[in-house]
Amino acid sequence: MIIDRQHRPWIFATAGIAAGSALIYFIALAALPGGVRGGSVLGLVFGSAAAALIVFECLLSWRKRFPASPFGRVSTWLRGHVWLGLLSFLLAFLHSGWRWGSGLAGTLMWIFLIIILSGVLGVILQHYLPQRMTDQIPRETIFEQIPLVIRNLRRDADERVEFVTADLRIRSDEDGDNDEDDADAFAAGGIKYHFNPEQRKNALEKIQLEIARRKAKPQVEIEDQYRHALRLQYLQEIRPFLQASPAASVRTLFRNKDNVAAYFKHLRTLMPGTIHDLLTDLEEIVEERRGLAVQERMHLWLHGWLFIHVPLSMALLILIAVHAVMALRY
Repeated sequence: MIIDRQHRPWIFATAGIAAGSALIYFIALAALPGGVRGGSVLGLVFGSAAAALIVFECLLSWRKRFPASPFGRVSTWLRGHVWLGLLSFLLAFLHSGWRWGSGLAGTLMWIFLIIILSGVLGVILQHYLPQRMTDQIPRETIFEQIPLVIRNLRRDADERVEFVTADLRIRSDEDGDNDEDDADAFAAGGIKYHFNPEQRKNALEKIQLEIARRKAKPQVEIEDQYRHALRLQYLQEIRPFLQASPAASVRTLFRNKDNVAAYFKHLRTLMPGTIHDLLTDLEEIVEERRGLAVQERMHLWLHGWLFIHVPLSMALLILIAVHAVMALRY
């Protein structure tokens, strides 16, 4: 969520309510002999208002499940969620007589504080990270499609290297490559074949012949020492980075764009010019995989705070109900 001019009415409204509530509290504090406490009339008013706002805050997840609901736009609910959430924390403090409390009341305040801080962190991340993600990841991918994109990058790299090294002797199922996605499309020799069920048998025969030809012998002639060096370099360093969960050592090796460029620049000085185009292709594949790793990390930052914010919000709502029952009963 970006804090823009559309938030101004909410900011002014919540700031006005907060100032008015604080003014009423301090007037009552001076006028009432016992001050404002949770069990006083004014304390109950503040507490009821805070509880009502917390219920509204928790209803946001319900509202998101029904985007076509007539109960206001989701964006409006989100803006209200931010500013009314902050207001509810102030009202809870006024309800307690500006005391942190102990026992269940103290636990409620600590949980509430963590919820507020996690929410503020979430707003900051949502304001900052999308633009940074756009700047750093020119080929942003739908997050759910990242595993499929990684697998296709790895397969593409395997095919290109096998033109020079011949068969890499990699089992087709070791990375989960035998998926149903291959039923109507298959990549071979750098070409992706598409076919319908009626043509499948004939197309599969062509694909198998293409794969067999590529794996049987190198398609690019270079000296055996370079062929062997490329194979080792690819299997030990490049291909491990093209996995769904690369090891820490290769993540460090390709941790940024400069590292990727320097790695392949050095590799070109060691390899003959006839395979420099191949190395350029591999560099582009590795750079795209690095970008996907950045996107995965940013996505975790962008949504990870919710694993704290949402469960604690539900727990707070339940504990508030317990707190209200205990307060009214005793």
